[in-house]
Amino acid sequence: MLGGGSSLEERAATRPSPEPACPPAPPAAAARRLRGEHILSVAALALVVGGFFLPWMDGSGPFGLRTFSGFDFARLVRNFEITTDSASGAAQVRGTAIVLYLVPAAAVNSAVLHVLSGVAGLRGRVVGWAIAAGGAYVIAILAVVLFLSLAPLNDFQGAVGLPQWGFAASLAGALLLTWAGRNELRRAADGSLTS
Repeated sequence: MLGGGSSLEERAATRPSPEPACPPAPPAAAARRLRGEHILSVAALALVVGGFFLPWMDGSGPFGLRTFSGFDFARLVRNFEITTDSASGAAQVRGTAIVLYLVPAAAVNSAVLHVLSGVAGLRGRVVGWAIAAGGAYVIAILAVVLFLSLAPLNDFQGAVGLPQWGFAASLAGALLLTWAGRNELRRAADGSLTS
């Protein structure tokens, strides 16, 4: 070509390349795979929540023909509010029902926090303590219910009976959640997580 023009190849080589059609890869923390501990948290969640809607207690005495799921049990406790003769007694009954209703909520919170911890960029120790606390909350509530159903302190067992397999599933899920929190704390202490 005349006049110092350049060939098509030279012009194409100096032209900036277009942006790639695919978006860039997500950050490593957001793209990490579901680890075994996350699967453990999800399994624990399924056990706690599933167990909450399965038979927790078998009825006895006036409730002899009934079984109570965790949800039914919390509703039964809430219904006892009408039998109290004071505002403080009604508040205690209502509070007890809310504590029981929060059993699956604590498990959901812990498991979702664990699974999304990499995406949210949360520190390992914070996540570990939150998961362990959610599992410990569920264990504490179930331990109180178990104690009341086995100890001859009152007529609790005479009204609602002994724990059933849904109760055991919720307890197993709570133990798994606590174990997952412990594992997360150990990994954070070992330095294998951002702490």
